[in-house]
Amino acid sequence: MLPCQLNCASFENGCHKTCTAWKAMQEEQKIRREAKKRYLQYHSVRCAQTLRQLRSMQVRHGVW
Repeated sequence: MLPCQLNCASFENGCHKTCTAWKAMQEEQKIRREAKKRYLQYHSVRCAQTLRQLRSMQVRHGVW
């Protein structure tokens, strides 16, 4: 089921293929997904770096 199916007065089966509102919504979602992906990539690198630094500061016990 398409999300616009309930809200669109001119909905017909298959009309989303030519609908400008549908294409605009898809483009907006694409931009949001890309922004989220960049955010997660940026912070993933920072978190990994912090974890490596914290682990390097831990006291290591030698193997007997």
